[in-house]
Amino acid sequence: MTHELVITQHVPAPPTEVYAAWLTPEGLSRWWWVAIGDTTYAVDGRVGGDYLVRSVGAGIGVRGTFTRLEEPSLIELTWTWLEGDVTGPEELVRVALAAQDDGTLVTVTHHVAEEDGVESYRQGWVHVLGNLARLPIPSITLTQVVPAPRTDTYSAWLDPERLASWWWPGEDTSYEIDARRGGHFAIRSGQTGLGVTGTFLELQEGERIVMTWLWESPAPPAPQDVVTVSFTDRDEGGTLVTLVHEFAVPQADATNPVHGWSAVLRSLAEHDVP
Repeated sequence: MTHELVITQHVPAPPTEVYAAWLTPEGLSRWWWVAIGDTTYAVDGRVGGDYLVRSVGAGIGVRGTFTRLEEPSLIELTWTWLEGDVTGPEELVRVALAAQDDGTLVTVTHHVAEEDGVESYRQGWVHVLGNLARLPIPSITLTQVVPAPRTDTYSAWLDPERLASWWWPGEDTSYEIDARRGGHFAIRSGQTGLGVTGTFLELQEGERIVMTWLWESPAPPAPQDVVTVSFTDRDEGGTLVTLVHEFAVPQADATNPVHGWSAVLRSLAEHDVP
C-alpha cells in the first residue's frame, strides 16, 4: 500500500516551457536544487531513459526512469531516494501540466511507500516547485492553426497592407516592412505610444522568418530579443504557425508576452483568411 501525496503549483510559463525544464540536465539544474552547489544532473529525457540527481556534499540524491511522456502535458517516472549509503524503495511520480491563466498548473502526484515519509516529501516538493515557479524563462513557444495555405500565411507577415488587417486591427498603427534579409521593419501605434522594430535575419519563402525584436514603450528601453516564426502544412488543411520568442534577458514572468503573442496569433487566424 502506498500513500498518495498531491502538490500543485502555478508556474508563469506555458506548458511547453515547463515540460522542457524537467527533461534535460541544463533545464533541471536551473531550478531543482539550486541552493546545493555541488549537485550534478544526468537526464536522458525519453521514455525508458534514466535520470540521476545527486549532491555528494549533502549526501542525498534521487534516481529513476521516465516511464511515460506526453508532451507537453504529462511526465511519469519512477523515483528512488538516495541518502548516504541507503537506497530507498522504488516509488512512482506523476507530473501533470495544464494551461492555466497564461501559465501552467503543475500537479505532482507522488505515491510514497512509507507513511512517515509523506511530510518530508511534501516539504521537498513545495520547495523545488517554488523554485520552478521562480525560474527565469529564456523563451516562450506558441502555436496557432490558421485556415489559410502556408504560402499565404507566410506572406501575411511581410506585406504591410495584409499586416494591417490582423496585427493591431483598428488601431492608429503604421507598418514599415523591408521584406528581405537584413531589411528592417517597424510597427508603431501613435495613439498608444507602443511599437516594435527589428531586422530580418532569415527569410525562407513559405517556411520560416527569423527577426530581431526590440519593443518600444514609454518604459525604459528593452534589450533586443529574437523571434522565429515557422510555417507547416497541416494534413487537415491550413497552416500550423509556431512562434518562438527568445529573450535577451530571461524573464521571471512571461505572462505579458504570452498574452500579447496569443492575441496577435488569434487575430491572424480570424482576420487574414484569403
